[in-house]
Amino acid sequence: MNRKQLLQVAIAGVVATSVPLISAQKSVAQSAAPLSSFQCQISEDQLFVTLAVRQNGQVSDPMIVWKTEEFSGAGYTPERRCTEVTSRLNTLLQENNQSLQGLYMTAGLVNGEAVLCAVSSTRAGCNTRNVLFTLNHANRRNPSQMLRNLASAGVVGSGNAIQESGGQPYVDLAILVNQLF
Repeated sequence: MNRKQLLQVAIAGVVATSVPLISAQKSVAQSAAPLSSFQCQISEDQLFVTLAVRQNGQVSDPMIVWKTEEFSGAGYTPERRCTEVTSRLNTLLQENNQSLQGLYMTAGLVNGEAVLCAVSSTRAGCNTRNVLFTLNHANRRNPSQMLRNLASAGVVGSGNAIQESGGQPYVDLAILVNQLF
C-alpha cells in the first residue's frame, strides 16, 4: 500500500479505495497557494470523498473516502458524513483566516465515542465543540495508532506532521492537507 492510500485509510477511519492518485512531486508554487475550501464530491468509483481546493483551483487527492455504512442505521450515511464533516472543515478554515496553520487533529473520547477532532493547541483535547467525526469500529480500538499511521503516511520531505504531548499524538492539519496535493 503506498503512502497516500495509507493516509486515506488512516484519516477516514474507513476502507480506502482505489482512488487514482497523482504524483507526490509538486512545485513550490502549487504548495504555496492558499486553500479556498473543502468539498464533498462523488469519486469516479461512486464514493463520497472530502477534497481540499486551493484558491488557484487545484483540487487535492481525497482527504477522506466515506465508504463505511456502519453509521447509516443512525442516519449517518456516507453522503451525510461527507457533507457534515466537509462543512466542519470549512468552518475551521474560515475561523482561521483561510488557513490550517496552527490547527491539529487528535483523537479522543466524547460521550463515550472514539472521535477525531480539530484543536488549536497540542495541549487541547476533544470535546463536543471540536469533533470532526466518530471513528468506525475497526479504528476506535486504537485511535492514537491510527493518527500515528496517518502522520507517517505523508510525502517524504514535506515536514513533520505529528507532534506528541504527554504521549498523545497531534497531526498538523496544514502539513497533512498539503501532502494531498
